[in-house]
Amino acid sequence: MSDFPPRVRPQLASHVRLKIDPVTNEPVLLFPEGLLVLNHTAHEIVSRCNGQNTLEEIVGQLATEFAADEATLRADVIENLTELQQRNLLLFKT
Repeated sequence: MSDFPPRVRPQLASHVRLKIDPVTNEPVLLFPEGLLVLNHTAHEIVSRCNGQNTLEEIVGQLATEFAADEATLRADVIENLTELQQRNLLLFKT
């Protein structure tokens, strides 16, 4: 698991688009090499990765919305962000 600074601002890479698949009605990330179907949790995380929200703001928003423990949620968010970063689908602003 990567260690992201709490003030880092994740955003989708310029070649990636968050869409709803018109056939399946599932959230997906579209990119030149393919398509990644997102589960509900990943969609909630990615939809907040706009280059404006910090990691801590994303965790706080999700914790409030879903009444979840921030420490557990932070680990899930970081796991999702790490996977997307490894696929070159996500960038981080400081």
